[in-house]
Amino acid sequence: MAQVIGKVDAATAPFVGQGDLIIFDEEFANSKTYENATLADFQNPRSLGQIVQDSTSWEGEDVSTDEILDEQGNLITARVTAGTLSFSFDIASTSANMIEKFMKGKSITIADSPAYLSSPTAMGFGVDLPVFTAPILVADQEKKRAWIYPKAKITSNLTLSDGLYRIHAVVLAEQVNTANLMTGMLVEGSLVYETA
Repeated sequence: MAQVIGKVDAATAPFVGQGDLIIFDEEFANSKTYENATLADFQNPRSLGQIVQDSTSWEGEDVSTDEILDEQGNLITARVTAGTLSFSFDIASTSANMIEKFMKGKSITIADSPAYLSSPTAMGFGVDLPVFTAPILVADQEKKRAWIYPKAKITSNLTLSDGLYRIHAVVLAEQVNTANLMTGMLVEGSLVYETA
């Protein structure tokens, strides 16, 4: 009997928009490592709040091929190099918490309050390299599907555009390949937020 053409999908399942960006702690629960961790071991999920409109951009490199030809220019074979999973975004908030997390900021004690400031507090940064590795989740607009990068290298810097200072973060997914985690993951399931 002849085979007939079937469908891969009965209906299109698009990933539309960006409903939220969630960052997790760098450390896993119970001192686990990537080798034995699961999604349930990601700790302290926190929304990054307002991300500046149109600032999210895909930075990943496409898969590339190097062609190996014979002397007549015919293709013998091609060597394939994997692409990368990477994106960037601008965080609107420049709170002390955001500066501490993304810019490696540290609280500075103000011993003598200057006359030109009332009740000042300070967060210093620009000394330590603003880089850390942690799981990150990108939710779709309905917050029912998510891209999860379990081992994301995140680097940041300040930028200024349209009169708004922002924290510009770049995410690069590093390789993970275990029974429970992979470099990039598409996860189905509604996000659960704390109630007031």
